[in-house]
Formats: sequence, C-alpha cells, structure tokens
Amino acid sequence: MTLAVLRRRRSAVTETSPAGGLPLAASAVADVHDRRGRELFGLCRRLGLDDDESNDAVQEAFLRMWAESKRGTIIVDPDAWAFRVTYRLAMDHHRLGRGVRSLLDRMSAVGPRPELDPTDRLAVWAEVDRLPPRQRAVIYLRYRADLPFERIAAVMGITANGARNDASAATAALRRHYLTDEGPR
Repeated sequence: MTLAVLRRRRSAVTETSPAGGLPLAASAVADVHDRRGRELFGLCRRLGLDDDESNDAVQEAFLRMWAESKRGTIIVDPDAWAFRVTYRLAMDHHRLGRGVRSLLDRMSAVGPRPELDPTDRLAVWAEVDRLPPRQRAVIYLRYRADLPFERIAAVMGITANGARNDASAATAALRRHYLTDEGPR
C-alpha cells in the first residue's frame, strides 16, 4: 500500500507553475477541481446530502487540499485524496445529524421539569438543617455554593471521596424521610 501523502519542508521561495504566477498548490487544486468537482458533488449527493450540503463538503475538501499543499504536504494522488476527504466529510455530516437527533429525542422525552413549590423547597432545606454537621456542610457547599467535590474536600479538609460519601448519605437520609413521612412524590 502506498502512502497518499508525504511531508516535506518547502524552501522560503514559492514554487510557481510554468503557465503563470499561481503557486503549484493552487494550480494542483484547480486541476483536481476542474476534473473531479462534479464527481465529488455526485458522490455527496449519493451519500444522502442535499445540494447545499454537497457543495459545502466539496468546497471544504478543496480548502483542506489547498491548506495541506500550502503547508508543504505533497499529495501523491490528489484525486484519491479528494474523494477520501469528501467521503469522510459526508460521513461526519451524517454522524453530526444523528447526534443532534439523538439529543433532541432525549430532551423531548424528558420534557420540562415542573417548577418546585417554594414551600417544598423551604421544607427540604429545613430538613437539611437536621442532618449531622458534616453532611449538612457538604450539602450546602454542593447545592447552595455549587462547588465540585474536589473543592468541598479542600474547604472541609477531607478527601473528595469522603465528600461524595457524605453527600450520598445525606441525600439518602432526605429521601428516606420524604418517602416514609409524606409518601412518594
């Protein structure tokens, strides 16, 4: 298997094509664009992208080819390189769309959380005041001050795992209190 891309450093002098003043990188990209542009667009369309998305993917591939050439990368087979990059851009577009759809599905399944009644909020914090001092301090630092467990540990002089354990024990105690005294919510 041959490598399609070789790296080398260019000298400070910019090489130009024999036909005129264009750098070799620009003339090579223009050549591939002229010969393969329509085929790259067709590949994107066959991969399920619409016209605008296909145009964007092809333009991005040529922009990347130009940038790599400008950086001093020698692309041994520019046609294959352009097809590979275009294919990968189309697949990235599909992956992104799948991720966005998944996130939207999860967000719509959860729905908006109902607003907590202020009297319930006060009752919970009153119950927090009845916890042992260390658990109470961890709960306040975590949920009122919004500190991560590592910072809570530093403030209280305990380990981060100790802070997590105290928070877990405190929330379990609160859960037990509300499930036994008032029934499930």
